[in-house]
Amino acid sequence: MDADVCIVGAGAAGGIMAHALAQRGISVVVLESGPRHDFRKRWQYVRAYLRRKNPWESQLAGQDAATFGGRLAYSLEGRRARGVGGSTLHWEGYALRLHADDFRMRSLYDIADDWPIGYTDLEPYYSRAEAALGVAGADDDHWASPRSAPFPLPAFPPSYSDGVFARACGALGITMHRLPQARNSIAYSGRPRCQACGTCHVCPTGAKASIDLTHFPAAEATGNVRVMVEATALRLETGRPREITTAVYAHPDRIERRVSARIFVLAAGGIENVRLLLLSRSSEFPDGLANRSGLVGRRFMAQPSVDVIGHVTHNVYPYRIGFSTAMSKQFALGPARATRAGFYLEFLNSAGPKPDELAASSGLTGDDLRRYVMDSFGKRLGIRIYCDHLPERSNTVSLSRRARDYFGNPGPHVTYHLARYEQDALEAAKHTAAKILQAVGATRIAATPLSPAAHQIGTHRMGTEPRDSVVGPNLRAHDVDNLYLVGSGSFVTASAAPPTLTIAALALRAAEHIAARVRGTQSDPTR
Repeated sequence: MDADVCIVGAGAAGGIMAHALAQRGISVVVLESGPRHDFRKRWQYVRAYLRRKNPWESQLAGQDAATFGGRLAYSLEGRRARGVGGSTLHWEGYALRLHADDFRMRSLYDIADDWPIGYTDLEPYYSRAEAALGVAGADDDHWASPRSAPFPLPAFPPSYSDGVFARACGALGITMHRLPQARNSIAYSGRPRCQACGTCHVCPTGAKASIDLTHFPAAEATGNVRVMVEATALRLETGRPREITTAVYAHPDRIERRVSARIFVLAAGGIENVRLLLLSRSSEFPDGLANRSGLVGRRFMAQPSVDVIGHVTHNVYPYRIGFSTAMSKQFALGPARATRAGFYLEFLNSAGPKPDELAASSGLTGDDLRRYVMDSFGKRLGIRIYCDHLPERSNTVSLSRRARDYFGNPGPHVTYHLARYEQDALEAAKHTAAKILQAVGATRIAATPLSPAAHQIGTHRMGTEPRDSVVGPNLRAHDVDNLYLVGSGSFVTASAAPPTLTIAALALRAAEHIAARVRGTQSDPTR
């Protein structure tokens, strides 16, 4: 099987890139290790999710095997989704741009490194990504960087609990604003308006943007894209210096097959991209493909997150909207970032146990159970915290010495910890959240244990110098002329913002570069 471009991974980066290339008449083969999830069966997935099962995990025994090290546990359980659509199948849908300052951490705060590109380089691609995904938002963020186009959809209205928080934040001088999200506030692009089902990790209506709905149907309709499902990439082979000739993959029958292409794109996420590079060792690349810098798998980032929950005496009507609609960036920017991480505050519409959870834990029956649930439900408010995470060389993704996947290859080994920079921010953020909850009259205020975000960032960072980065500004690998690494693994730093919209913008930008190379209009592949 031959194609102009072979893409490994059918998630946000891979799907958006496949669509962008197909529109330009470029032939693409996509290798996706998971299945094509039938949208008509989505209600079965909802039922599984409500029974606390992960409907997106691989059905191949051991395929998701991994091991972990470091001072904090970073489990991959529930943090990945295999299948056409990738992690957009289960993401929360929050679609925030990075701020212009996020690209200049060294210049502004003398920490970490600057990106080799800036906000103005990505801004037009942010607008295109928002239009393609259908991002709902409002122009009420005082800290936002300039936009060239308005949000394509109106923001969701504030929830009841947003109003409770707004009164307290106003008294404390804290500014709230709407939370942009790739979820239809009105019918858009052939998908219906959100019905607030409250099961956003398995959206049953298609109102939340996922790449299996927003990009792959249009990409395949061009006739230029072929998606190979349940096709796990095992390794990449180099037949000529600095050039990949084939990708070796296998279906569940474990028989090795090959696809050749002019250009190869890894879009399987910040962990699986690294694993595939390390599995592709050769005499030319004894430490892993594209790893002459030694940075493949280094400087892994995943923003730390904590919920602060308080009890109130009145009903705040949670779960009527299953997702959050308000946030504050007030503490994410400014000179304090020189000494501690910036953080976002997300005002939850889903704090506290649901009625079924209250009932199951109560030990009551009959009228006593009814009264208990009626009296207890809806009496908690919560604020979620997301912090910056700086790149540390000791946070790594490597090959496990113990775990083996379905095909007999080593699974990933993730080492994760937080430095004082992030720990100090978490303490400051918890104090701020507690002040807000106290202002609304909450009592018994407590923070949940730290939970790293599902975002897997920084493992094949971009830069201009091959000695201190893996890919260049257009995401081409420094060491391999026809290899591109897309996704949040190429980020230089991890702000408090979720990475998906930036992944989409970078994929659109890199697709333009690849298309020019395939057409022969880009003479210098390093540009």
